[in-house]
Formats: sequence, structure tokens, C-alpha cells
Amino acid sequence: MPPRSPSRAAPRAVLRRDFPTAARITRWLALLSAEGVPVPFDPVPLVEHLRLYGGGPRLALDVAIAGRLLALEWETP
Repeated sequence: MPPRSPSRAAPRAVLRRDFPTAARITRWLALLSAEGVPVPFDPVPLVEHLRLYGGGPRLALDVAIAGRLLALEWETP
């Protein structure tokens, strides 16, 4: 059974513009997805959105971890 609470909480945090919380939750969703647990939505667009619009060192760390778990390749600025 897919995890429903984190799958609902991450987009809601983005809509509230609470990017640090959204990044932490998305990191856990990326871990579940990497482990083969079915997640109700693809976390890749959410990770990319947070990387572009969020700010702060902790958020950057959470997004980098999620990106690594999802095997995303980004250009470094």
C-alpha cells in the first residue's frame, strides 16, 4: 500500500510555500521510491521545483539527497 500521508503533505507544503518542510518530506518519498515502494506520484518534478524555487543550505542538502536517490543529473551553477 503506498504511503498516503507524505504524498499529500509534500504538495501541500509547496502550496503553502513551506519549501524546507516540502524538501524533507520529498526526500523521504524519494527514498521510498528508490527502495521500490510504490509512490502515488513521481517525485522528480517536485524535487526539481524545490531545487529551482527554494533557498537555504538545509533545503539544498535535502534536495541534493533526494536528487541522488532518484539518480538525477543536474548541471552545477
